Amino acid sequence: MFLETICIQDGKAQHLDFHQLRIDETFEQFYPEWESFDVVELVHSLEIPDHGTHRLRIVYEEDPIQIEIIPYVEKVIKSFHLVDSGEIDYGFKWSDREFFTQILGLHSDVDEVIFTKDGKIQDCSIANLAFLKEGIWYTPEDPLHWGTTRARLIVEEKIEEADIFVEELDQYERICLINVFRPLDLAHSLLVAEAILYI
Repeated sequence: MFLETICIQDGKAQHLDFHQLRIDETFEQFYPEWESFDVVELVHSLEIPDHGTHRLRIVYEEDPIQIEIIPYVEKVIKSFHLVDSGEIDYGFKWSDREFFTQILGLHSDVDEVIFTKDGKIQDCSIANLAFLKEGIWYTPEDPLHWGTTRARLIVEEKIEEADIFVEELDQYERICLINVFRPLDLAHSLLVAEAILYI
C-alpha cells in the first residue's frame, strides 16, 4: 500500500498538481492497467476544515483504502544522527514506515536521523533536505524518497540538486527540512555544525 500526505491550510489543499504527479508515477510503476484516481476530485468530495493546518492522509492501492484528515502537529527537530540507509528502498511513498520507526528508536538521544548512502546525504525520515552554501540551497541529487515539495522547489529553481558528501558537510552553513508542512527558509533552518551530531 502507498501513502499520500497533503497539507490542508485554512480549507485549501496545497499543491495538488505535484501530488497527482507522484500518484500517477506510482500507478505507472505498480498498477499499469489501472487509471490513477483524481486527487482533486477526491479532495472536493471531502469535508475540509476551514481553519488551521491539517494533514490529509490517503492510503491507497488501486483505489483509496483509507482517508483521514487530522490536525497537523509539528515535530520539533533540532538534532540528527547520520545513519547508513543500507538496502532500504523508499523510492515510492509506501504506507509501511516501520523501518523508520525502528531506526529512530535506536537513536532516541536525537530528534531525527539523516540517512546516507555511499558517503552521500539522502533524507531524514519525514522530509527531504536542503543545505545552504554561499547563498544557494542544495538538495541531495539521489534522495531516499520522491518528495513533492522537493520536486516543486526544483521546478521553481529555488533549490539545486547536488551530491552532498558527508565529509564535506562542514562546507554548508544551514540545513532545512522540506516537506508539505515545512517551508524552505532561514527561519525554519538549523546550523549544520550544531544540529548534526557526528557520533
